[in-house]
Amino acid sequence: MVPAQRHPGAVLMATARVVAACLKKDFRILRRHPLNTVNLVLLPLYQFLIPSLLLGSAFLVNGRAIGLDRSAGTSDVAGFLFLGAAVSSLTFGTFWGVTWATKREMDAGTLEHSWLTPVPREVLMLGTACTSLLVSCLAGSVLFALGAVAFGAHYRPAVLQAIPALAIVLLSLVGIAFLVASVNLVAKRANFMVDSISYLLVVTSGVLFPLSVMPVVFKAIGLLLPVTYSLDLLRAGALGSRPFLPVAQEYLVLSGLGLALLVAGRWVFLKTERRLRTEGSLGFH
Repeated sequence: MVPAQRHPGAVLMATARVVAACLKKDFRILRRHPLNTVNLVLLPLYQFLIPSLLLGSAFLVNGRAIGLDRSAGTSDVAGFLFLGAAVSSLTFGTFWGVTWATKREMDAGTLEHSWLTPVPREVLMLGTACTSLLVSCLAGSVLFALGAVAFGAHYRPAVLQAIPALAIVLLSLVGIAFLVASVNLVAKRANFMVDSISYLLVVTSGVLFPLSVMPVVFKAIGLLLPVTYSLDLLRAGALGSRPFLPVAQEYLVLSGLGLALLVAGRWVFLKTERRLRTEGSLGFH
């Protein structure tokens, strides 16, 4: 049991066992719903990638995206959009993976029973977040490859230099997962709220448009999101686009925002869970 272990190594091993058990359970559910799993990959493709590509092609000048080149430093529309979709799949996956996992436990009446086990609640939620991130990484990788194979996106080998940025943003998304779980615990039916917030975060992080062309309010929100910097670093490496800050500064800001989001998300989740447990409302989901 995680609480009974005091040695840091033993605590880490116990946490890893719990997360592995959560992953096994969640992937078993995904395996039993294959069409829904495939839809996780196809949804960004038909929802906004293909329409955006068709719209973007209508404004090409001699086969080049002049406006995109001026605002972002690259004329590769397919590469710009597919990289955005690959990173946005992490955000959407975190929001909806945690939402549906929590909702499923609520509807089945097993949430309180699961949380009565002698395991820290944040470790159980960490397992759910890891499932969402793994599935989202798989979906993002498929989109990344699909952009190059089927839509002519051209990626430079320097994209490998942005892997640390993706690793940092994954930690920040764990913090977002804690916040999403807190919203679901309090609101109980938070689908509309989660959908609206996730879409706002995806749009303001520069998935579809360069940050430089956004309204000031959206630009300010985007500069507070770790996903924005991760995506910008990824595009700079893969497409040679202009980062809006020096690379070293972007990594510094990304690390600070990611750590702050992880700590704040865990704190909010624990406070929310403790309040609901004290009120006895966990059993009424």
